Amino acid sequence: MAPKEDRKDPVWAYSERVCETNKMAIRCLFCDKISNGGIYRQKAHLIGGDPNVASCSKVPSHVKEDLKAFLHKKKELKTQLIHEQELYPKSQKRGRMQPMSSSFGSTGKTKGPMDCYFSQKSGDKEEKSGNPQIDAKTILRDRAIIMFARWMYDAGLLFNCVNYTDTFSAFIEAVGQYGPGIKPPTYHEVRGPYLKKEVAEVNKIVEEHKVEWNKFGCSIMMDKWTARNGKIIINVLVNSPKGSLFLESVDASDSSTDSTKMYSLFKSTIDSIGEENVVQVVTENASKNVKAGDLMSVGQLECIPIFFKGLCY
Repeated sequence: MAPKEDRKDPVWAYSERVCETNKMAIRCLFCDKISNGGIYRQKAHLIGGDPNVASCSKVPSHVKEDLKAFLHKKKELKTQLIHEQELYPKSQKRGRMQPMSSSFGSTGKTKGPMDCYFSQKSGDKEEKSGNPQIDAKTILRDRAIIMFARWMYDAGLLFNCVNYTDTFSAFIEAVGQYGPGIKPPTYHEVRGPYLKKEVAEVNKIVEEHKVEWNKFGCSIMMDKWTARNGKIIINVLVNSPKGSLFLESVDASDSSTDSTKMYSLFKSTIDSIGEENVVQVVTENASKNVKAGDLMSVGQLECIPIFFKGLCY
């Protein structure tokens, strides 16, 4: 039977002491091997990978993973505790959390991790000597930004990704509300269930725009541009009082942009939105677009005007 202080360690579910007189001798319940290095060496025996400790050949893979996760969580908690102790070292006399240095303020008030979640009083911002206080939240934010930037550099993300303030700020706020211990998303989650959730959310937004198209009508806007790899892309957008909505992109790198194909693009876009909902089509005044406008004027869509850079056709 393990001592009371050891019972919380998951290793004891797969190990036992050989005898009470020699507490360093521990037997593995999977392979019956006896190690004399105590509980630490027994962990290395079960997890494996330690060149100085023989690995267990019969331990199940899920047991290894559980023990690894336990050690990882224990290491994280230890790191967090060390960080908090650096910010708020304990007083040896009182055993209470004390400021890291006199620059925290000379008011005599103790500060702990919970102080990070409350605004300071105006009288606590500076010492009598005029030196500014060390803001605990500033230190914690600096550490968080370092970790985020390191991940961003490692993943090769573009710097302007932080300028998507609406979604990015909401993400940061959600993480802060969860608090310590949040697990990052897995590869399966972001490419599977959460991608489906986002697609459903986008489809919901599109349906809201379609309601406005049916009420007030809309304008189709087509913009052609050349990407860095040389591809010619036509972006198709729909504008209404609800706002502008990106509909699709068309690869126009080959001969598919002649007047006949542009007419087909005009017609298929109008048909997908509904001819009765389209007020106008706005595009550039390239010759192929003008010819496509001619084809529309003699077809069934003559009631829909086409604007070439502001000139009505």
